This record gives sequence, structure tokens and C-alpha cells, in this order.
Amino acid sequence: MQTSATNMSEPCNKLVRAALVLGLCWPSACASTLTVTRAEQPRTAVQSTPVQPPTAAAAAEPVAAPAAKAPASVTETETVAAAVSADESATRSTDSKSDADRYLDIVSEQGQRARGLYINAPIARRLGPARLIEMVKGAGLDAVVIDVKDGAGRVSYASQIEELAGSKHIFLLDAPHYIQQLKAAGIYTIARIVCFSDPVLPKAYPDRAILENRPGHEGDIWEKNAHRNTWLDPYNEKNHELLVGMAKEVEAIGFDEVQLDYIRFPVDAATKFAVFPAQTDKPRQDVLVDLLRKIDEAIHIPLGVDVFGVSAFHAGDPDGLGQVIEAWAKHVEVFSPMLYVKGMREWMKQVKEGRAGVLVERGVKLMRQRLGPMPVIRPFLQGFASGADYYNPEFIAEQIRGARSGGADGFLFWNPDSNYGMVKGGTTGPARSVMPFPLDARKPARDAAWSGREPAPEPAAIARERQPPKPTS
Repeated sequence: MQTSATNMSEPCNKLVRAALVLGLCWPSACASTLTVTRAEQPRTAVQSTPVQPPTAAAAAEPVAAPAAKAPASVTETETVAAAVSADESATRSTDSKSDADRYLDIVSEQGQRARGLYINAPIARRLGPARLIEMVKGAGLDAVVIDVKDGAGRVSYASQIEELAGSKHIFLLDAPHYIQQLKAAGIYTIARIVCFSDPVLPKAYPDRAILENRPGHEGDIWEKNAHRNTWLDPYNEKNHELLVGMAKEVEAIGFDEVQLDYIRFPVDAATKFAVFPAQTDKPRQDVLVDLLRKIDEAIHIPLGVDVFGVSAFHAGDPDGLGQVIEAWAKHVEVFSPMLYVKGMREWMKQVKEGRAGVLVERGVKLMRQRLGPMPVIRPFLQGFASGADYYNPEFIAEQIRGARSGGADGFLFWNPDSNYGMVKGGTTGPARSVMPFPLDARKPARDAAWSGREPAPEPAAIARERQPPKPTS
């Protein structure tokens, strides 16, 4: 549901505009990425009425981040099969730990400061590890988000989950080896799982889908229109089990972090015709908290979520998404608000210069005030021209500066085609001097909370842990 926004009257400080540094040449090996058919459309955020945040504080000088450690070598068949064949999930011990402590997962310093790009799975396959490493490092960045289940419902690795058999498009032919090479080169790896928006599974399993009550279509699978996805029912426990299983497989492959997208309920005018067959009296926010708890208990690596940009500005859940970030913080280590000008096009229109940067700064700052120092805030920034006031390296840089001054730990750029020539122009040009971000007072608080905890085990150790016991003779 989209509503018009009211203008904010408070004065806005203009962002300092650095001299543009050109040099948009991308590695020649990556030129093929420019003509790939779009895997999915850019995500947009619900628009709502902005609120006034306080002035941003000054940031300290950046500090370099360490490289990631390469994982042990394991085959995809061994790793993924082991992850799903165990009789029981490896849950956290509660001995001598508080309930809050049992859900803590350590985010490495590189993970906290991660600066990266979203890469769709077909592009990841086309580039291969070597050219993807060149692409990321050539832009002065150190992280990638790779689809393991995308908005088209495609599962890009050799999942052993039965329900996903018809969804598999194996773009990552040997996912553990691919991820191992990225990590060995110092790239922080994030696995994106699109949760409930899915054009494939609801048709294969209509008993787990959101259904229609539109006159003449009662009981059909709910579709907002012919060009939009069907949805899995977020109330359905089998859908929760599916996502838990995927998160366990992702960890076993060797990814550094799980990132959940579309972890919400659908919201637009067509939802008045939506029926949730598994609905109970439980509030939407509690349904999603339960899902996050199950995933958090099942994995040892950090859990991240993508949230609508409006969730950064508004406390509670006024739009019915089920996204209440304060309630999620117990289970989520990393929050990525999608603070795109395209999705919030009516916000702060009175800002005549650097509007995208102001939007990012204020959204991050409000989220930081609500969540405190512990969660990593790593916003998704706009890496495409649609809806931008202008699109050049300065547009890229002003978003990065806004993220830093608002109190973010790092950032990610979203382009559905994974075409980042302009982003490279900003990260290697006007924004180069502000990366990586300082952790400021957040680092001591995190270090104190994580003191004495073991880091996540290597993928090979996870695979061994989840192997079913051998039969005794």
C-alpha cells in the first residue's frame, strides 16, 4: 500500500560535494554482464509519512578491515546432504548462558564493515569466482550478496530439500568450491534467500499458498495481477521448516552470512482479497519472530534481514508488514534497510541537493537509535538510475557518505542486473576516502557481548556434526 508523503520543514544540511573522479572503465572480462536479461525488477519500499530525526553526529577516521579466512575444502554433495540428513538440528546450549546470550552469533570485523554488491546467480555463474573477485575488488569493495533463492523462485545450488526439486536452476555448479575461492580472496560472502514471495512453490504446493476470496475466484492461488508473484503463506509452519532447511544448507556450503529477503506479509490494495489458510490469532510480528528464532537456533553464522526503508523511520508495524525491527533484534545480527530514492520518491523533496544521501543518513540514524550498538546496520543503497534525481558517481558517493554519517557499519549496492559501472565510478572516485566506515563505540559493546564465545565452525565441521550416527553392528 502506497500513500503520499508530507513534506518535512526542518532545515537540511547540504552534503559536501566532492570533485567527481571519473574512470568508469570496468574489467573487460565483465563486459558481458551489461546485456543480461533482468532476473527480477528493482525492489521498492512502501511510502509513508516521514518523521523528523535528529542531527547526525560526526564520524571518526576509517580503519582497515582484516581479510576473511578460507574454509576447509568440502564437496557440495557431501556438505549439503549432511546438512539435511541429520536427525536433529544443532541447537544452542543454554547451560550457563542467558536466553539473550544463546542467540548471539559473532559477526567478524570484516562482516561488520562489509561493503559489497548484490550479484544475481546467472551473473555469478557467468563471471566465475576469478572475475567476480576482480569485479568486487576493482570497485574497492570486499563483499558479495549472491542469490541462493531469488525473486523468480529459482534455487541456484544443489539443494537436497524435496520441495525445491522443481525450483532448482543450478547456477552455482559447485557452490562450496565457488564460495571457498571468494573467501580465500578476502571476499565476505552473503547468501540471499527470498522467503515468501515466490512464483513457483505456491503453484506446486497450493495448500501452503496465500489464496483468493475474490468473487468467482474463491480458493484460487492469490495473485495481485498477472505480472506479480504468488506468495507462500507466512503462517504456514511447513514454509518455516523449508526456510530453516535452506539456512542450514547455506551454512554448510560455507557462506559467511544468511540474508533473508521478503520476510514479510504482502501489503497492497489487492490483499483485501487474500486468504491465509494457516492463519491463527498470533499477531503477524510474532509469526515472523518465531520464524527468525527457528532459523537462529538452527545455524551458527550471522543472520541478516532486508527490511523496507519505511521500517527505519516508523516504530511498530503501521503497514502490516510484520516487520518490527526491535522485536527482531534478539535473533538478527544484521539489518539492511532498503533506502532507495526510487521507492521513497516523495520523501524529502524539498531537499534540492544530495536528497539520496540525506534520506540514507536519516533512515540509518533513526534505526541505530532504536536498535542500539549491537546489531550491524548495513543498508542497501540504490545502484540503478530509475527514480534517481540524477545518476552519476556523485549520486553513489552521497549515499555512501549518508550511510557513514548516519551510523551504518557498511553498505551494499542493489542493481537487479548486477551492472555496477556507475557504482565503481563512485566508490573509486568521490567516496573512496570515506571507506571503510569506523565502528566507533559499537565495537567495544560488541566485543564485550561476544567475549568468550566461539566463532562459527568451519563448513567441514558443520557437515560432520550433522551427519547421522553410523549404525552399530
